[in-house]
Amino acid sequence: MREKTQKEQLEDLIKRPIPRKRIGIIHLNMIREGRALYGLKRFSSAQTAVDMIRPLLKQADREMVLVLSMNPRLEPMALEIVAVGGIDSCYVDVRNLFKHSLLNNATSIICFHNHPSGDESPSRDDRAMTRRISEAGKILDISLLDHIVIGEYGYYSFREHGDLMDIVSDEIA
Repeated sequence: MREKTQKEQLEDLIKRPIPRKRIGIIHLNMIREGRALYGLKRFSSAQTAVDMIRPLLKQADREMVLVLSMNPRLEPMALEIVAVGGIDSCYVDVRNLFKHSLLNNATSIICFHNHPSGDESPSRDDRAMTRRISEAGKILDISLLDHIVIGEYGYYSFREHGDLMDIVSDEIA
């Protein structure tokens, strides 16, 4: 007796579905937990964005990654903590990071994370994470406007240092 080809096996499955096979039915619902007044202007610089986010990270004793979803006019729509790590590292699931932005119908994002050590210099892992986020954003058509590492007294903006792969034109920002 000859073995069935993969095509024949697929055709058999379509003709005779697996009995009593259950599939999940899901419904996504976004719940707004609150609002905060950030100001009346669009962000014009990384410093403006840092001034908004720094108070949220001031007391953090672990690395945290936040994503700020932006509308087409570059106005903040929503902020979410997408990852909390350890003292010197934080794993970021890029799918989870963009889930927030997709649910908010964002056209662009700004990512932030802190360095509890106080040194805002990006690590090799920070640079790799920025590259992954930027590449995923291109596929989803959600621009990564900036990735900002916040230290105790300063910050490092990947955009200001020319480290982003697709820098948004100065006309937009």
